[in-house]
Amino acid sequence: MSIFKKSIKNIFCLFLLMSAQTYVYSNETSEAKTFDQDEENLTQATYHRSGHLSYYINTSDFIQSFISIPTFNVLPDSTTISSSYLAGRAPVYNMRNEVVGSCSASFLCMENATNILTDISNYLIIDNGLIVSWFTPSTLLNLELDTIVHSMVTECIVKASTKIGFNPFYGKNFNMIVSADNGRIYFKLRQI
Repeated sequence: MSIFKKSIKNIFCLFLLMSAQTYVYSNETSEAKTFDQDEENLTQATYHRSGHLSYYINTSDFIQSFISIPTFNVLPDSTTISSSYLAGRAPVYNMRNEVVGSCSASFLCMENATNILTDISNYLIIDNGLIVSWFTPSTLLNLELDTIVHSMVTECIVKASTKIGFNPFYGKNFNMIVSADNGRIYFKLRQI
């Protein structure tokens, strides 16, 4: 009988311990949800007041971070005369000149007898939860780094299709205009 009482006592203590952890965890989750809801309300209010989201990167920051990934022709009689594959990342600033995220892109440049084509994969990640990606095909005049970075300029429709943590923009579509001026690349997004 003594073993039976000890077993029941141990099971009861184990049950209490498990319940206490669940209670503590649910309290933390509740507080986290409250914080996320407050942050979401602030972001939504800012977005609704301005009607759009605006950011920029400095092209010099982007060029400073460039890495080169080796490329070579697979066949000896390839139509590709030269190629380069670059990737870079730069801090993203809001219009108050505060760092609010990062932008990364990879540039595959291929030159043939008629022109230089560049395929660009772009990613914009903002602290308010906005994460968008887009592709930009472009024709370049030369393979200078500044020309390559400015080939990001485009207008496209993007969808915030990635959700990591807090993201009030998840699932929303935006018309995004990417422009360049005075050593900066600008990103202007308006929800559609």
